[in-house]
Amino acid sequence: MDFFDNLRDKLATTGKDVSEKAKEAAAVAKLKTQISVEESKLRSLYVDLGKAYYENPEDENIEAYKDSITAVKEVIAGYEAELAERKGLKTCSNCGATMAKEVLFCSKCGAKNEIPEEPAPEAEEPVEETAAKEPEKKVCPVCEAEVSEDMAFCEVCGTKLDD
Repeated sequence: MDFFDNLRDKLATTGKDVSEKAKEAAAVAKLKTQISVEESKLRSLYVDLGKAYYENPEDENIEAYKDSITAVKEVIAGYEAELAERKGLKTCSNCGATMAKEVLFCSKCGAKNEIPEEPAPEAEEPVEETAAKEPEKKVCPVCEAEVSEDMAFCEVCGTKLDD
C-alpha cells in the first residue's frame, strides 16, 4: 500500500503545483489585459487632447486632459510594476532598463542596483515563439561571467564591456 500512498501524495502535490502555476498565469494575463485597456484609454485621451487643443488652445479642459493622462500613466506604471514583480524582474534605478532581481549591475548603463532581500521566485521556462536567434555570448574580462553581446556593462561586477 505504500506505493499507492506515495502515488496519491505525489499526485496531490503535482496537482497543487499545477493549480498555483495556472493561477499565476491567469494573474499575469489579467495584468497584461488591464495594461492594454489603460493604454487604449491613454491613446484616446491623447487624441481628444490634440483635437481640443487644435480647436481652441485656450480651452480650460486641456488641463483636465493632462491630469487624466497623468493619472492613467500612473495606473499603467502600477500594473507594470506588479507584472515585473510577478515575473521576478526589477527596473534599473538609473536608466529604467528591466533586469532580473538578482542582478547587481545594469547591463545597459552599468549603474549599481540593490539586490532585494527576499529571494526571487523561480521564473517559468520561456515559451519559444519562433526560431529567434539568441545573442552571442561573451565573457567579462574582469570576473569572467558570461554576458551577451548587447550588454554594455557586466551584470555581475559592473565592468564596462568593450565593443
